[in-house]
This record gives sequence, C-alpha cells and structure tokens, in this order.
Amino acid sequence: MKRFSLLLLIGAAITACQHTGNSHQAGSNAIDGSDTDTAAWVTFSGTLPCADCNGIVTELSLEMQPPNAIHHFRLKETYLGKNQAFPSEGIYKVLHGVPANHGATVIQLNPDRDKNLQRYFQRVGKNELKMLDRDQQQIKSNLNYTLKKVQ
Repeated sequence: MKRFSLLLLIGAAITACQHTGNSHQAGSNAIDGSDTDTAAWVTFSGTLPCADCNGIVTELSLEMQPPNAIHHFRLKETYLGKNQAFPSEGIYKVLHGVPANHGATVIQLNPDRDKNLQRYFQRVGKNELKMLDRDQQQIKSNLNYTLKKVQ
C-alpha cells in the first residue's frame, strides 16, 4: 500500500510539472495578455509639448496582463532645457469609449488617485498612443501629442 501511495504521489508531481511547462509554452506570447505567469511590458515614447520648456520627453511603460488583472505602469517625464526628470508608477485602467468615439480604447493612468494625477491616452492603432485632455477629449492643437511604441 505504501508503494502504491508513493507511485501515486510521484505521478501527481510529474503531471503537475508537465502541466506547468505546457501552460508556460502555450502562453509565451505575453503581449496579447495570454501569459499569466510572466508579465510583459510595452513601452511608448515621444516628446510632448511643454508650456515653459523645449518639450517633455515622455516614456510610458505598460504592463500587459489578462483583462481582469491589475495593470501597472511606469512613467518617466524629462523636461528638456531644465534637466528635470519625474518618474512615477501606479496602476492603469483600460476604458472603452470616449465622448467623441464610442469604439475607442483609452488608457487611464491613476484611476485610483485624485483627478489632477490622472492622464488619458487613446490607442491609435497597435503602435501609437495619443494623449487626451482631462475630459477624455482630443487636444485641439497643431502640436504633437503622440507616443510611439518602442521596438
């Protein structure tokens, strides 16, 4: 009986190891959010307009997780001509629809914080984000408010 229990335990351990290996291989494409074991990060970068400097070099990294998981971000803003950099981190939320476009996908930074700390970026294709104003409206300007995916 002890020998049977030992064989059963070894078999269960081998099956568990094989299941873990197969699960990781099946979800190895973390960009689409299918890999729950390893978080992948996608980074967007660009120079956004600045009222009192030469521009804000902005690098936004988004952790890609399954839809119901908590999503984290890292943001680094470097003010050109002032040699000041402001890193921040937090969570983000994916919203669907904005007042001007009900089919839009919007990334809301800091949904759990004061409205002054929240930022909105609309997804424009697979490789670009466009900054929106506090009311989730497009910013009416000839200036560039886009961040492009870093390869």
